[in-house]
Amino acid sequence: MTKQAPLLERASRKGARPHRRLRAAHWSIGTSICLNADVRRIFQLLTVPEYLEAWLCLPGNEADASVGASRSENDFRLEFYSGGNLNTSVTGSFLVCRQRKMLFTWLNIGVSPGCSMVDIRLRGNFGSSILELRHTGLASAAEYFWQMSMWRASFERLVHLVKNSPIIADLGLSR
Repeated sequence: MTKQAPLLERASRKGARPHRRLRAAHWSIGTSICLNADVRRIFQLLTVPEYLEAWLCLPGNEADASVGASRSENDFRLEFYSGGNLNTSVTGSFLVCRQRKMLFTWLNIGVSPGCSMVDIRLRGNFGSSILELRHTGLASAAEYFWQMSMWRASFERLVHLVKNSPIIADLGLSR
């Protein structure tokens, strides 16, 4: 009878290489979405606390869930509430914060014991842009699936927010 290898060790990838166990120790998320907005507007949606509160959400997108966001210099804090109770907090620091490139640390206090990295790139100009996200350094499958669900639900809300907001609202924004 052969012993079954753990799922992470058995997960094969195209061109599998040695040291599979070391690579599997850190999970990563890579995704991109198309938004009907210019880069300047999307940058503000990603960095201004009031805008973050409008589209970030807990996995499951519960009706009674909300987010509180704050920012001081390069540091930020996100507090995810469900049913009026604090569910989890995320803290981080921007290492790079430019209109087309953001790189920041991400410490999900309720889900992960360690710090991960989020790299966001914005491509495009006028009415349509692509947001590319890469979230690396996730330490466990549980953290990976939580983060993937959070990003997916949040990006659905972001696409809906941009789609339903009037273009005129962008005229008053400056950066």
